[in-house]
Amino acid sequence: MLHAMIARSVARLQQAVRDPGLRGALVSISVRIAAAFVGLGLQILLARLMALEDYGVYVILWTWVSVVGQIGVLGFYDSAARFIPRYGRREKHAHLTGYLATGFRAVILGSGLLALLAIAFLLVLPGLVDPAFLLPIGVLALGFPVLSLETYVTGVARGFGWYALSTLPGFILRPVLIMTGVGLAKLSGLPLDAVTVLALVVLSSIVVLVVQALLLRARLPKTAAPVVMTPERRRFWLLASVLMMPAMTAEELFVWIDVLILGFLVSPDQASLYFAAQRSLSLAAFVQYGFMLVAARGFSLSLASADRAGLQARITRSTNATFWLTIPSVALTLAAGYPLLHLFGEAFVTAYPCLVLLGLAYVIRAATGQAAELLVVQGRYRLSLAIVSISVAVCVAAMLVLVPLWGITGAAAAMVLVQIIRLVVVTGLVYRHTGYWVLVRLFARANG
Repeated sequence: MLHAMIARSVARLQQAVRDPGLRGALVSISVRIAAAFVGLGLQILLARLMALEDYGVYVILWTWVSVVGQIGVLGFYDSAARFIPRYGRREKHAHLTGYLATGFRAVILGSGLLALLAIAFLLVLPGLVDPAFLLPIGVLALGFPVLSLETYVTGVARGFGWYALSTLPGFILRPVLIMTGVGLAKLSGLPLDAVTVLALVVLSSIVVLVVQALLLRARLPKTAAPVVMTPERRRFWLLASVLMMPAMTAEELFVWIDVLILGFLVSPDQASLYFAAQRSLSLAAFVQYGFMLVAARGFSLSLASADRAGLQARITRSTNATFWLTIPSVALTLAAGYPLLHLFGEAFVTAYPCLVLLGLAYVIRAATGQAAELLVVQGRYRLSLAIVSISVAVCVAAMLVLVPLWGITGAAAAMVLVQIIRLVVVTGLVYRHTGYWVLVRLFARANG
């Protein structure tokens, strides 16, 4: 009996190792686990060295950058997962080169225009912005093209399946550079306020972009002759990417919606307590991100081969792995919750109830795996936008009711409620419109 169980376990492990998607996910998750500790170390360092209000300003603005960054990239981060695997599988190298050039120019233009609009707004209507946020927003606006280009390059690396290149620079190198910069600033006697820290973030991102772009350029397939794409083809890529942008921006908004709403409902110091609880769950978040990173490419390859059974098998394997790995990662975080929060500072321990509720929300979200990535590669922008819009609307309504009653704990409770509703909506609508089952199959054996 024991021998048979061991044999089955070994067989499943061998099957997982042979699966390129799961292999890529394991690489990505390994990097993200390391990144979880590095990123958590950075947040602890900032929380310790910055005033609580300044840390709150940094948290709120960096969260907004994560959302607005989707607009600056004009959808090319996500469209890379749709087009690059397809052109690679079909050996359309000219299309691949043309797409990459079109994306680069579009991101430069889109992010540059957003940066100019932000600076113009600050110069013309500075009275509409809280003085504590004025200079930090200016710093981020100047660095916005760099951050957008980095996001695009990361999306391209993900599209090619180069998972280490898409994760190591941004999630390992940048936090290390920021921590080094913060240490030097502290030794130099510079004030560690939101302006200084965000300036260090932008400078670190410049280094990350240069490193990532050079490595990417070295690995890109070489073309024998210059590639000339028709205006119609370039417009097709631009339109397809821009059409993704509302849904993907809304998806990113949903990821950070609780922190963003708290920025309006509570003081920056309370928002920083909530953010610490959220960041403490980095291990669970990175498990889910690791599978998301590779899922879109795998789904796209199955679609390019018109393999419905293979695609359903990929979906089931990815969802099951995400769900079962999220549970122990959340459990470990909750077990270490009090000492972990205490590392941020004594005041942060009061956020432990938020940690528990947010951990439950992560588990519920993991039960539908990478449903959003499936809709991306299928080009179902309206369905994706409808699902996220419902989720965002429910979240806003729940937080407006619960935050005034229970403060930041109410925000975490709202996220649990929202994830339950999202699970029902995603499972039903995706199955109805695509025919694919995205909810975790607890006792299923995913073959294929």
